[in-house]
Amino acid sequence: MPFCAIVILDSAINFLWVVFFLSLLGLSGIFFHQFLYPILKKDRSSNEYPVRVGDEYIIVVDELSRVFNFSIGKLTGNLPTRCIAISDDHLSFQFKKNRESEEYDIFINRNSPVLFKAPRTQNFIKMDSTEKLESYELIGKNAEFRISDKIAKDRMINYIELTLGSSFFFTKLGKERMRFIINVTKIHPGLNTRVQSKDETYNWGKGDDTEEISEDEDSED
Repeated sequence: MPFCAIVILDSAINFLWVVFFLSLLGLSGIFFHQFLYPILKKDRSSNEYPVRVGDEYIIVVDELSRVFNFSIGKLTGNLPTRCIAISDDHLSFQFKKNRESEEYDIFINRNSPVLFKAPRTQNFIKMDSTEKLESYELIGKNAEFRISDKIAKDRMINYIELTLGSSFFFTKLGKERMRFIINVTKIHPGLNTRVQSKDETYNWGKGDDTEEISEDEDSED
């Protein structure tokens, strides 16, 4: 066989191998996007469960920076609720430590509807755009918040309720520090975790974490 024919044959074989691998790569990409990716996405979403009653977040402010920010939102923030009625940056807290002592100013900001019950008060009221608490107010008492997308006649029909409290603890070096505790105490009437929306959030409904308020509690609001 002439030398030129051998070269042409080898080039053709190499070209066919390149076409084969490119075709295989393309088919693999189609298979991944059409079959594997939806399964992986579903598995990932199923593991990202929405807010639950009993969820607890403990905050200890760093002594060097003396500032800690905590936010509650729909899909973002330190507490992503995955609730359709909650907006991102719905409610946020900034804890600022005194330079010399274990005392704090707590600045609270809302970007969506919030009902607020200050420590040592009886009733929920519409929260202003900003509120301020001092840490001594949270010693032995909690501030309470209800978040949702609407307020009707100073009340919320559906809401997530949270409390902000504090406690003291000792570090390994024996220094007494204050920590803040945010608890999810109520979801009324619950979240329908059986149906997930396209943006991976959940609507109100009778779900696994349904919480009902009693008539006595309701009459106090």
